[in-house]
Amino acid sequence: MNFAVVLPRAWRSPLVRGLSLLCLALGAATPAWATEPAVRAGDELAQLEYDARAHPVEVVRKLEGLLTQEVAPSPRRLEILRLLTGLHISLAQPDAAESLLRQVQDLARQGPATLRRDAEVASNCLQGDLARLQGSLTRADEPLEEAMRLLDDRTSVSIHMSCLVIHASVEENLGRFDEAARLTQQALRLVDRGQPWRRSELLSSLAYTYLRAGQRERARHLNAEARALAQATEDWVSLSEAATVESILLTDEGQEMKSLQALSQSIQYARQAGDQFSVAMGLANLSDHYLRQGDYRQAFAQAQQALPLARQLRSSEIEQLADFNTGLALIAMRRKDEGLPLVREVLDQQRRADEVVAQAEALADLAHYLEKAGYLPEALQVYREHRAMSEQAFQRSQQKALVELQESFDAERRKHERSLLTDDNQLKEEALRQTELRFKLWALVMAGVGMAVLLLALLHRRMKATQKALHSVNERLKVQSEQDPLTGLANRRHFQRLMARCEDAGGTLYLLDLDHFKRINDNFGHAGGDAVLIEVARRLQAVLREEDVVVRWGGEEFMILVPGEGGEPAELLAQRLLTALASLPVVVGPDRVAVTASIGFGSFPLQPQQLDVPWSMAIDLVDAAMYIAKTQGRNRAVGIRRMASSDLDAVARQMQDLEAAWRRDEAQLVEIHGPDVVGQTA
Repeated sequence: MNFAVVLPRAWRSPLVRGLSLLCLALGAATPAWATEPAVRAGDELAQLEYDARAHPVEVVRKLEGLLTQEVAPSPRRLEILRLLTGLHISLAQPDAAESLLRQVQDLARQGPATLRRDAEVASNCLQGDLARLQGSLTRADEPLEEAMRLLDDRTSVSIHMSCLVIHASVEENLGRFDEAARLTQQALRLVDRGQPWRRSELLSSLAYTYLRAGQRERARHLNAEARALAQATEDWVSLSEAATVESILLTDEGQEMKSLQALSQSIQYARQAGDQFSVAMGLANLSDHYLRQGDYRQAFAQAQQALPLARQLRSSEIEQLADFNTGLALIAMRRKDEGLPLVREVLDQQRRADEVVAQAEALADLAHYLEKAGYLPEALQVYREHRAMSEQAFQRSQQKALVELQESFDAERRKHERSLLTDDNQLKEEALRQTELRFKLWALVMAGVGMAVLLLALLHRRMKATQKALHSVNERLKVQSEQDPLTGLANRRHFQRLMARCEDAGGTLYLLDLDHFKRINDNFGHAGGDAVLIEVARRLQAVLREEDVVVRWGGEEFMILVPGEGGEPAELLAQRLLTALASLPVVVGPDRVAVTASIGFGSFPLQPQQLDVPWSMAIDLVDAAMYIAKTQGRNRAVGIRRMASSDLDAVARQMQDLEAAWRRDEAQLVEIHGPDVVGQTA
């Protein structure tokens, strides 16, 4: 419900964790106002809004009765319409919502002048929420942006807050976490002191946003505050939300058992509140936990238990999560023909809704479980889909950042231009005064002209300094946009710029993928995974020459380009790369983590025909070689020595199944084994 339940309730990682009273006991003192009742006495609509979180159907009936009594256009009628429309949207009843929305639009066009602006804002917000329900996040963004433009100090607080919450939800699902956090913080500033439940749920929502943006500590502090507020008023719905976020935090830290306890506690709180929606979501999330633990039958059972509740509640998000987990469990149990159509249907729904981030996460999960079940060709295909989707999400993020930076530079340039125009006008006024006095004070006129010349020189110098500063900022921006912030290596954007200089590949190309990196994240947390990536980048740079290019290609993948001739043999360098990674463990706190990699490599133009191939095909070739290295046991490199191909079409055909071409002697490959593994395996 956009007006009360603001926490996004579905996630991709396994969630489960128990409510820890320790944080409440050791946290900051509970504010005095947190001990007030959840809703102030006499506020009928606020009480209904509070009750609707757990009992939406009953509240709909009560609001419909109030609407028949409130016939005349008034702020109270608008508020009833807003609440009713939002409830029908949350209950996935678009026809009823559209009928009520038309009444809100009538108030915006024909209501009293004092009511029209609020009604117009509410209408735009509800249109965005309805578009989100109907599966189009990008279409939802437009009316919400229009609502944001209309908001001001005169807007009703409840409508203002509702718009901020809806907009934050859409922005977060589009992957714009910074904007979602900003909107939720604005909503928090509007919360009435007599509504601790609303503040608690906004804090939980903000904590979840920060967690998705990678700011775990801030997320933990915010959620602890949300839990304290909910505990003070014995608000079971808000406690369920806080316990759910606590589960996600613990899962992110790799504390699976505590995470399971927290999710179980969340379901218990939801049952105490009579909140069937949260119960169904909790059951679907339990299936995530059992998938991670490898208990696929239990994961299947939990997902199947959630499905009837989801359909009864008409919740598409819970049904999607349950169907997705059902499909993954079936695939893991080697029932691919039953499970894969369920997963693909969820992916299609995400694609139609333009949920790029969620789709990339879902593809990663699908590839992981296909590989675990032994469906290696299908896993390779899905990994490629995931890479393409991740690149699309990355490009969207980069484009947005560049547009925002360019807009800031344009604003700064306009500011300088206005400053110059003001100075120029002052010069003209001074010249006019000097003209009026020229017959009396010739000497003063000459002094004025001299001052004018000096001022123009200073202005010219200032303009040159400003242009130089802008050029410097643009250069820094260019460097930063082509550098990976974690490892300090060049990123995919930098490599693409290098490829644009020459259509055909040249030199020796290596594609390196860390083995079982997902296990490293699971066992040692994301901080441990980051430490491994940083150390791998350092070791690669130590092996390579200054003129060689090493790129963080994405996630745990690295691309290396050794240009031209004169370097050491490609196979020898591959052996050195394997040794540099596996010969010493990576230190992660008290642990020593073994790190190995699978490498595919090849030199271009292709031998023996000296065949020029485009960069995209060269990358696909070494990717196919790397996949063979993985299927042959990992901790090894597979290189392409020769290919019996006279044209690019023949190369493309052989590349579709490089291993089969190897067996047919159409391709000559070399396999290089890495050293014995040192350290604790993930």
